[in-house]
Amino acid sequence: MIIGIPKEIMNHEHRVGLIPSDVARLKQSDINHQILVQAGLGEEIGFSDAMYQEAGAKIVPEAKEVWEKSQLLVKCKEPLESEYKYLRKDMILYSFLDLAYSKELAQALVDSKITSICGETIPGPKNNYPILAPMSEVAGKLAAQLVAEYFCTHRGGRGILIGGCAGVPPAKVVVLGGGVVGMNAAKTLVGMGADVWVLDIDVHKVSSHPLVVSNKVKLLYATEEGIRTALKGADGIVGAVLVTATQTPKVIKREHLKLMNQGGVIIDVACDLGGCIETIHQTTHDDPTYYVDGILHYGVPNMPGVVAKTSSICYSNESMPYVLSIANKGWKEMLKMPGALEGLNAYDGKIGLKTVATAFGLPYIDAKTLIG
Repeated sequence: MIIGIPKEIMNHEHRVGLIPSDVARLKQSDINHQILVQAGLGEEIGFSDAMYQEAGAKIVPEAKEVWEKSQLLVKCKEPLESEYKYLRKDMILYSFLDLAYSKELAQALVDSKITSICGETIPGPKNNYPILAPMSEVAGKLAAQLVAEYFCTHRGGRGILIGGCAGVPPAKVVVLGGGVVGMNAAKTLVGMGADVWVLDIDVHKVSSHPLVVSNKVKLLYATEEGIRTALKGADGIVGAVLVTATQTPKVIKREHLKLMNQGGVIIDVACDLGGCIETIHQTTHDDPTYYVDGILHYGVPNMPGVVAKTSSICYSNESMPYVLSIANKGWKEMLKMPGALEGLNAYDGKIGLKTVATAFGLPYIDAKTLIG
């Protein structure tokens, strides 16, 4: 099979689809595989072209050649509009897609009749979303760092130290969602000395977490009363709500912002699927923030892209079982792997996620009908 890995073109997206050691694993699995890597793919994060060549890849100068020659194209982030022209029926695309947020991308997949496999919708054999989970861990920890950074006056914040100091109280930060993103954000915030509150609709799921058991965080139901209690006098919010393959519900309304301290900070990790804050919209790493009612909002959808070495190693390693299966056995056999069926996002002009197909009024295909 001809397998291609192009450079990402999203703003400050420096992750790679596969790291050199995993390219070597792919090549070793079948010496006849041709692996095309765009020149400079991993240069910014320490993976040189020479390393990819040593792993068995061929370096090609332009993205166009990678796209046009590849039977299996491995990316990290979804294709952008300028890349839609490369999508075609005889290609398999493996990538994160955030499809529930983009009707335009969903329509492009339908129009091109491409076969699309998405790592973020693969629950895996333990139903723990093995490819999405490490990206969520990265995003949660990074969100905590960003809260601390944007509290600083030169970044637009109200000039407070997240952990306070002798005689001055720490910042109060509210985390919406007690999943992988939320509890990694909470863990990092606690480590920095913040006063951390966690909101979740299922407190029993979170109640056994070590941070809760040890009383390091305050856990509340994500009801209207709980939201108002937590946000009163809050300095920061980390949005960490996820509903797989569905646009994120708006948990925090604009009216809630007045409960926060002026100059507060919102980092909405969920913005890649629409966000859980009513006032959030997507931004970029070059222009990441804006204000609504005196509250600084950060809505970058590809946060892990700027800690790309850590993120790429996680993404590549967790993706390898599925990429190897596609390359060596075919995508239909990959879908037969435990917990992999939901990975089919599009096939032959139809969408493989019922929630997305219904929301956008697009034709739906049940992956079960394809594998018998």
